Amino acid sequence: MKKQAWWLVVLAAILVALIVFGVHKSESAVFDLLRETMGRIRAMRDEAPYWVALVYFVLYVLNGAFSLPFGGLLTAVAGALFGLWWGLGLASVSASVGAVAGLLVSRYLFHAAVERRFGARLAPIHKGLQDEGAFYLFALRMVPVFPYWLLNLLMGLTSMRVYTFWWVSTLGLLPIELAYVFAGTQLATVEKPGDILSPGLIAALVGIGILPLLLKRTVGWVEKRYFRHDG
Repeated sequence: MKKQAWWLVVLAAILVALIVFGVHKSESAVFDLLRETMGRIRAMRDEAPYWVALVYFVLYVLNGAFSLPFGGLLTAVAGALFGLWWGLGLASVSASVGAVAGLLVSRYLFHAAVERRFGARLAPIHKGLQDEGAFYLFALRMVPVFPYWLLNLLMGLTSMRVYTFWWVSTLGLLPIELAYVFAGTQLATVEKPGDILSPGLIAALVGIGILPLLLKRTVGWVEKRYFRHDG
């Protein structure tokens, strides 16, 4: 087991190096590496599942904290390693904690730098949060308009409470996480990360994401029309 543990540490170091140093088409390179070595990783998972899950969790949180664009890939890996439901649970916890880590880094460590780089994109987010509150973040999580990592950074520049950000992100990320985890269970048949989301699935996510906003507006209209009486 000791030898296998060291091998997994080496693999994790290779993945981090590919991410940090921006190897050309690094996401595809990491994806191919995972496909080639998945059998060996699964053997280690069978021998020490909690240790492998912990390594996975730490890698995902680091991905979120440093705003790296590998959330979808890591979510698929959870499906490949732990199956649909256990993988979904692990990916959901890891992604939500990683999202909070990204928000905290943006808010308290690199606020000025993030604002200089992405401040121009904040106006519609501030307006959406003002008009719709947490429903707006929920919709943005459900609809892949902003990448996972970028939305974490941008929300760090808002005044949203960390707890609210955490639970809304946890719920909003579930549908797309389910899609990626399911794809991970079919890893042998997926040629590249971009094959995971089909046009039909994206359309369904758009519909689900817009639904809470429509419901909120409908409830507001009904309340104003039938339940508010002046004088």
